[in-house]
Parts: sequence; C-alpha cells; structure tokens
Amino acid sequence: MKLLSGEGLRKDILESYFKNHKEWSFVISPSPEHGFYDAIVSGPDEAWMLKIDSLFKPVPIVIGSPVEAEPRLKSENPFPYGYRKVSRELVLRTLGGEGFPPSDKRLASFLSLLRSETVVPEGGGHYAEGPFVLTSSRKDVLSEKQKEIDDQLASEMHRLLKTRYPAYG
Repeated sequence: MKLLSGEGLRKDILESYFKNHKEWSFVISPSPEHGFYDAIVSGPDEAWMLKIDSLFKPVPIVIGSPVEAEPRLKSENPFPYGYRKVSRELVLRTLGGEGFPPSDKRLASFLSLLRSETVVPEGGGHYAEGPFVLTSSRKDVLSEKQKEIDDQLASEMHRLLKTRYPAYG
C-alpha cells in the first residue's frame, strides 16, 4: 500500500485530474469506527481513500492511498466534482454582493455554476472547486481490500496524531 500525505497526495490527485477532468466525485463521511472523516476521491481512471483528522480546522491532517475503484466509488451527485471557471461578477452575484439580488436569482446563479463544465485550472484564473459531498457513513460499500486500506490509514492517522500531540489518547 502506498501511503501519501500533504503535497505528495495533492500532486498525485491533481495529476490524475489534469489527465481527465470529467466524471470526478469527492465524498466525505464521518468514520464511526475511528472518529475521523473518510473521503473517497474518484475520477474515471483512479480513486483514493483519504483520512482527515478534522473538518473544523483550517489545515487538517490528511493521509491517503490510491485504491482500486471497484466496487465503483462514485457519488450519486448529479454535479461532478472539479474546478469551474468563474468570473468575479458571477461570484458577487452568487454570494449576494453589490445590489444583493433576490434569493431565487442567487440560486439560479449558483446552479448555473454547478452545471458548468469542469476545467483544468490555469495560473491566474478564477475557479470554484467542488462540490464536496458530505454523507453518512459509507462502510458497507467497501470491498475487503478497501476495508484493509481504511484500517491501515486509521492506524497511521492515530500514529501521526500521537506523534504531533503527545497527549492524544
């Protein structure tokens, strides 16, 4: 098993996204067994299982491993995960900036953004990233091999937290 964290993990996932940016999903769920958050990031050709120590801090500890994408680790979300090019005007309209448009217009702007095509980001552009889907626990859909990887990631996350925070239980 290949364990990755930080920049190495980010680089591997982005390289795969850059090769084919269609049909991606990013699903996060609480891990009932370990107290962390689990994430499945999957594209048409590759998938990763991630362990995230917390969703409630600016720079969480994230570790992950590439996994076989069978059974298919895809979200049922009708909007694929990815980067979408946005203009400053669209962001202001969607978030209710100048003139604060009515909520139905903000919703229409937001939906038009979600329906737009995903792209490969380029330097100097403005992009929205997502959607990230938060669901309930998804343990029942993992294969035996994926469950083994999940347990190894949890063990490594416990070790990292114990090293970083000696008082961690």
